[in-house]
Amino acid sequence: MSDRLIHLLCATALAVPLMGLSPAHAVKPFFPRNPPETVEPAKPVKRKTMGPASHLPIALQEARKRLLAGKRVSYGELQALADAKDGIGAFKLAERIQTQGDPKLATDALHYFAIAAYEDRGYAVRHMMAILNDGSLELRPSHLESAEAALRRQARKGNEQAVEGLIRLYSEGRLFGDKRDELEALLASGAGKKNGDTAFKLAVLLLSDRDRTPEETERATRFLAIAEENGSIGMKAAAGNLLAQLQTKLTETTAEVQQ
Repeated sequence: MSDRLIHLLCATALAVPLMGLSPAHAVKPFFPRNPPETVEPAKPVKRKTMGPASHLPIALQEARKRLLAGKRVSYGELQALADAKDGIGAFKLAERIQTQGDPKLATDALHYFAIAAYEDRGYAVRHMMAILNDGSLELRPSHLESAEAALRRQARKGNEQAVEGLIRLYSEGRLFGDKRDELEALLASGAGKKNGDTAFKLAVLLLSDRDRTPEETERATRFLAIAEENGSIGMKAAAGNLLAQLQTKLTETTAEVQQ
């Protein structure tokens, strides 16, 4: 066999395994010219969870934005915001209820003002007190309960209107019932500027009753001690004098009993 024939047969044998392969796979380079780039999977977009409205559904968040921008918000949207414990929505709903001028709806306005106050809208307290101080209005017990809770929360935060309002309502016993212990605690807290003066007036009121019980005399003594601690300069002096008189009478009474 000639050398030319042998060379032809060898070339054919080498070409046959490569005929079924595409040019790209026929020869695999050791170092690819354009190595494939590694593509990282897209990270899921996280929703913001911060802010006072983050707990609200998207639709209510949009309604709240319109409300803050002074744009139109329907009554139903306001009620949904209020029921979701949104303070601004509750306050605006209470205002809208009041614009109807119906005394029968005052209890509903109180309820939504209370929600606003409980959700840290301290400016709602003034509106609450205007309703609570109107003796001609009929207020539901459940709404009075929520109003008291909101006022107590604001009082703990140092809201003087809430402190003074609660002290007046507790001393009257008209809406929230007999809350003597709560009244003394509020007076002793010193959160309101007029606590000492109010305590002195309550003490004088108790002491002016000649038929008062020993328990009432003890309460008056505690009120005078609060007045001496938290009252104005004049009230502190007056409270100190009354406390001294009460102590003198108590000493004389004790001496008479022992004789």
